[in-house]
This record gives sequence, C-alpha cells and structure tokens, in this order.
Amino acid sequence: MNMGQSGMLFVFGMFLLVAAIIIAGLFFAASASKARAAAARESQYRELAEKASVDATEIRASLIEIRSRLASLERRRGEAE
Repeated sequence: MNMGQSGMLFVFGMFLLVAAIIIAGLFFAASASKARAAAARESQYRELAEKASVDATEIRASLIEIRSRLASLERRRGEAE
C-alpha cells in the first residue's frame, strides 16, 4: 500500500469515527429528551391525581351537606303533615 492509499484510508477511518460519535451523541440526546418528557408527563399525572383527590373530597363534603339539608326538609315536611 503506498502513501496515497494509506492517507486516504486514514481520512476515511477518521470520517467513520466522527460519524459514529455524532450518531451516538444523537441517540444519547434523544434518549435524554425522552426521559425528560416522561418525567414531565409523570409529574403532570401526579398533579392531576392530587387535584382529582381534592375535588373528590369537596364533592363528598357537598353531598354530605345536601343529604343533611334533605333530611331536615323531610323532617319539616313530616312535622307539617
């Protein structure tokens, strides 16, 4: 192999090495981005679950109040009859 061919082989090898490093970097960046998106989505689900829990508690309290008012009205109606 003469000097021209070995130089060309070196340049080609370096090109492949750089391409492999760039591709590996892109895969790493994509997986990191996916992980960040999953973490953000999980945090949003957690916030939604907390809000749903608070809403359910408020609804339960409202139902208890409505039932007590209804019982009071039924008592009054029974007394009026």
